[in-house]
Amino acid sequence: MIFVNLGYGQGYAVLAYRLNRALAAIFVGFLLSVSGCLLQSSLRNPLVDHYILGIGGGALFATYVYILLLPFTMYGRILSAIIGGLTALSITILVAEAIGGSDIAYVLVGIGVSTTFSGLSILLSYFVVAKNPYAMHILLGSLVLVSGKWIPILLILLILDIILYFILAKPLNVMMLGDEYAFQLGYNPRFYRLLATLLAGVTSSIVVSCCGLIGFLGLVIPHFSRFLLNTSDNRLVIPLSGLLGSVFLLLADNASRLVLVSEVGEVPVGALVSILGAPFYIMILVKRIRGR
Repeated sequence: MIFVNLGYGQGYAVLAYRLNRALAAIFVGFLLSVSGCLLQSSLRNPLVDHYILGIGGGALFATYVYILLLPFTMYGRILSAIIGGLTALSITILVAEAIGGSDIAYVLVGIGVSTTFSGLSILLSYFVVAKNPYAMHILLGSLVLVSGKWIPILLILLILDIILYFILAKPLNVMMLGDEYAFQLGYNPRFYRLLATLLAGVTSSIVVSCCGLIGFLGLVIPHFSRFLLNTSDNRLVIPLSGLLGSVFLLLADNASRLVLVSEVGEVPVGALVSILGAPFYIMILVKRIRGR
C-alpha cells in the first residue's frame, strides 16, 4: 500500500513517514472539528467539544487500561477507547441534565469528568510507559507514532462523517431552534441527537486511541467557521470546519516539529493546540456567562 511503503531505502522510508503524518494531521483535524460541530449543535451548547465533555479523558484512560492489562492489538485499542469515551460522555450528559442541563452545567460537569479520567490516566502512565515507552505520546497528544496502518481507519471515519453530514446537517439546524419545532417539521430530535453524539463520540475516541489528547480544536474551529460565514447553518459550518481543522492541525504539526527542536526536541502538537485554543475558550466562556 502507498500508505505503508513507497519503495526501498532510508529516503523512501522518511518520505513514507512524512506522507503518513501529513495525511493523519489532515484527517484528524477534519474529524475533531466536525465532531465539535456535531456536539455543539446536537446539545445546543457552544461551549463543548470532545475534550470538555470528557470523551478524550475517558478514551485515554480506557486505552491505557487496555495497553496495561491485555495483549496489544490495534482494534482492541480502538474498541477500548470507544467504550471509555462513550462512558465518559454518558456520565457527563446524565449528570449535567440532572442538575438543569444549562451550558455551564455541561461545562462544569464535563471538566470534572475529564479531570478525573485524565488524572487516572496520568497515574496509569507510570505503569504503561514502563511497559511501552512510546505510550507517553498518547498522553501528550502527538502524531509522532501515527503509522500507515492508521490512515485507512481515519479515512473510513472521514468518509462516514461526510455521508452522515448529508443526513444530519438539516435536522441539526432545526434542533437548534428547539425540540418542539423539530417535531413539528417531522424530525425526531432524540434520534438525531443520539446519532450525532454517537458519531462524534466514536470518532473522537478513535482519534484519541490513535494520537492521544488534542484538545480545544473541536471547540475553536467551529466558532471560527461561524464567524467567517456569519451564520450557524450547519450545511455550511460543518464542511468549512472540517477544511479549516485540517489546515490548522497540519500547520500546527509542522510547527511542533520546528519550535524549540534544537533545544528540547519535538513539541507535542496537543500542547501547542491547547496553548492556542485555551485563551479563545476562556473568552467564549466569559462572554457566554455575561450573556453577550
